[in-house]
Amino acid sequence: MKGAAQDLRIAVFIDWQNAFQSARAAFGPLGEPKRFGNFSPYRLALHLAHRRSCDSRGELVRVEIHRGLPSARWDRVGNAANLLQAAAWKSENPKHVVPRLRPLRYRKGPGSALIASEKGVDVQLALAAVGCVISGECDVAIIFSHDSDLLPAVETIRDLKSAGHVETASWAGPTFKTRIPPVRGVFNHFVDRDAFAQIEDLNDYSKPARPAGP
Repeated sequence: MKGAAQDLRIAVFIDWQNAFQSARAAFGPLGEPKRFGNFSPYRLALHLAHRRSCDSRGELVRVEIHRGLPSARWDRVGNAANLLQAAAWKSENPKHVVPRLRPLRYRKGPGSALIASEKGVDVQLALAAVGCVISGECDVAIIFSHDSDLLPAVETIRDLKSAGHVETASWAGPTFKTRIPPVRGVFNHFVDRDAFAQIEDLNDYSKPARPAGP
């Protein structure tokens, strides 16, 4: 007689800007508002933890969202919106949800324009995922991104532990097939439009709700 299925501790690591832009590409028709593509990281993580490829059940123990943070000096609106959104993410489960906001870097563009870019976010995510598995804080790390730069993190966990200790995840639209390149033995979660609709966040964090008047 087989014993009960083991509850594996699942940690989900989300490459936010990549996931946001990819959701717009996978599911958004032209003309969608700028906020389209937002979703609840916690609800996405629950979906991934409960929809496993094996017989073992998944217990969600950590959700990390890695993204760049605009400068309060150079982009006050963007900075405030990012912080408000991060607070909303964490409020869904303060124990498990961990926003990891890394300051954007700015360089001079044409004229006096400043160009912002993320630097080190993918490396930060990769180190966090590898460290979580190697330290024993989780049994399985699920990396949600479509960026091939995160392939070494998947391969490192596979090589140091096993293919069963890491999974990848990506959106799956009718014509959107981008994902982290496959690694032998590593399962990939394809998250479709119906699943996205269940976790979508329609709040516009650049326009905080005003307190209700008397």
